[in-house]
Amino acid sequence: MMAQDFQDLTGQVIKKMMDVIKQIENQLVQVLLDSVPSDHDRKELRKAMDNERENSLVNGPQVNPDAPDVVNNQDQVDDLLDSLGF
Repeated sequence: MMAQDFQDLTGQVIKKMMDVIKQIENQLVQVLLDSVPSDHDRKELRKAMDNERENSLVNGPQVNPDAPDVVNNQDQVDDLLDSLGF
């Protein structure tokens, strides 16, 4: 009997949480719909995002050039490969 009561209470809590989650989801969707930019703004935003993505790929990873284990030019790369036997 106690196990059944526990299961019933747990089910009620889960149902209430699912209702809260659905309400939050609906409110978030409404916020997104309310803040959708116009077609012109959306195109400019997409263009800016594409430009940023292209530029970020060109930059490569950010490393500290003053670190002792960072190579800065092709000669240092060649020396490193020679020391490794390549």
